Amino acid sequence: MSLAQVEDPAFSQAFVCKRTDSVFTAIEKCLDNGLGTCLIVGDDYRPLGRISLDDIRRALLDGRAFEDPSLERHLADLATRPTAFQHNDTVVEPEILQALLDADGRLAGVAVDRSEAFIQVARPNLSHHEFRAVMDAFISTWISSKGAYVQKFEDEFRAFTDSRHAVSVANGTVALHVALVALGIGPGDEVIVPDLTFAATINVVLHCGATPVIVDVDPRTWGMNVAAVRAACTERTRAIIPVHLYGRPAEIGPIVRFAQERNIAVIEDCAEAIGARYQGRVVGQFGDVACFSFFANKIVTCGEGGMCVTSSDTLARSMRVLRDHGMAPDKFYWHDRVGYNYRLTNIQAAIGQAQLWRIEDTLERNRDIAAMYRDAMSGIPGVRFPPVLPDACEPVIWLTSVQVPADKRPVIQRAAYDSRLELRPFFHPLSSMPPYQQYGRLCPNAQELAVTGLNLPTSRAVDEQVVERVARVFHSVLA
Repeated sequence: MSLAQVEDPAFSQAFVCKRTDSVFTAIEKCLDNGLGTCLIVGDDYRPLGRISLDDIRRALLDGRAFEDPSLERHLADLATRPTAFQHNDTVVEPEILQALLDADGRLAGVAVDRSEAFIQVARPNLSHHEFRAVMDAFISTWISSKGAYVQKFEDEFRAFTDSRHAVSVANGTVALHVALVALGIGPGDEVIVPDLTFAATINVVLHCGATPVIVDVDPRTWGMNVAAVRAACTERTRAIIPVHLYGRPAEIGPIVRFAQERNIAVIEDCAEAIGARYQGRVVGQFGDVACFSFFANKIVTCGEGGMCVTSSDTLARSMRVLRDHGMAPDKFYWHDRVGYNYRLTNIQAAIGQAQLWRIEDTLERNRDIAAMYRDAMSGIPGVRFPPVLPDACEPVIWLTSVQVPADKRPVIQRAAYDSRLELRPFFHPLSSMPPYQQYGRLCPNAQELAVTGLNLPTSRAVDEQVVERVARVFHSVLA
């Protein structure tokens, strides 16, 4: 059992609410401790019950939380609920937070027991900062794309990436699309994309009517390299989309230099690599445009959301017009061009801005989790961690990745599922899927990574106990 031992009342800040606290205090503590639940104690620190975010949701929806927001009011209702939350018709989730009592029955500490908990591969890390920002945006009634948080989020993201402009959009896919359209990519043009990436990277090329050209990835970086780009380049090549896959920077410097020599645009796909660096600079600073995703499993999340960053005034202006129906910024309802409804809402931006405040903590946590996995799984035969990158590349951990023998991967996944652990395989190569096969070529590195790669749980729900559970699964199959 992984214990959170505490000797003084300061632990109430994380895991415990007083009976006189409000449900809103409980919400913030349940979010901040990452467990979604808190113990309720009396003035003498004797446990009276517990409350979870699911309990609070019910109390908010039926109005009880507003009639009397004190937890004391809700103790009787909580006493009648099951001791374990019914997750679905067949699975009952155990209580992760457990009380440790002294000889007099007072709370002396807590234990966090994840030995039986279902662990997802990723989950959003939401705190009281996001909660307060969302409530502020909601109460302001500026819930559309005109709210103040949109500009705040753009300004802070621009500063974080050291870019001249940041243009928020509805998600990472449309960020790529609006970048291509702003660059004038269309029918007759070729766009080079890597074989190993999420399908959005190639879909947006097809949305533009352009022709994707699929190239293999480098076995060391897992992204495209300049040699592959050079071999695939033709007189019709108008753009290149390097993907910084799984937090690992592609060979972006040489690719950009090659592209500049031939007047080819570069769009960096940074969806999985917020905070990664190449030659000391944050990824996103190298191409004509860089695109980021804030999907629920990303390092910074809004649930959905995206951002385009660029140093070009012209491109930034074009992307802002395109995301807003092609409407002129200085003339209401006048459309200079055909555009899209690709705007980010104020509520999403409020979440994203608060997430960005905490990104360094998130990145450090993920590094620590990856290090724990390395220690726990270093002696298991057949497990390979990602290759060491060139000195120019500073990766971030989005999800902890490993490779295993291809024939053993399905067995490991089934064993993990039986142990209530979610493992996620790498993406399928684009060239292996029906819509894209005609644009592919032989890509052995992407094929090998696709059949051997696994992503491990990487979130606040992962501690030493979870890492040990994952390692036991791998050991049971491979050792």
